[in-house]
Amino acid sequence: MAFHFRNLDGGVVVLDLDGELDRHLGVRELHNAVALIKPSAGTRLVMNFKTVSYICSEAVGLICMLAEEVRKAGGRAACCSVAGLPKDVFEILGVTKILAMHETEADACTAVLTGPARKS
Repeated sequence: MAFHFRNLDGGVVVLDLDGELDRHLGVRELHNAVALIKPSAGTRLVMNFKTVSYICSEAVGLICMLAEEVRKAGGRAACCSVAGLPKDVFEILGVTKILAMHETEADACTAVLTGPARKS
């Protein structure tokens, strides 16, 4: 598992996640990534899962915790490009009901810049 941050125009931070978010190294790396984000009212975060092939429930918990911290601070968070097994896990755990999921990074960026990141 690896992660990378990108800053886009408009103040959006994209967290690119890659590989397997498993209980061992993946969760540890994700925890490190989460620790680097200091949510504030201006935080606009997009978590890109384009190259994630596996995700465990503990990693899902960290993703939800991060999104909630961003929301509580007055920012907005969303996920994009969630497919395959990770998408199935998100759906089974009900994450798609509480965290905005978008097909593309562009759609997610638009959402965090202009609208709420939580689904109604």
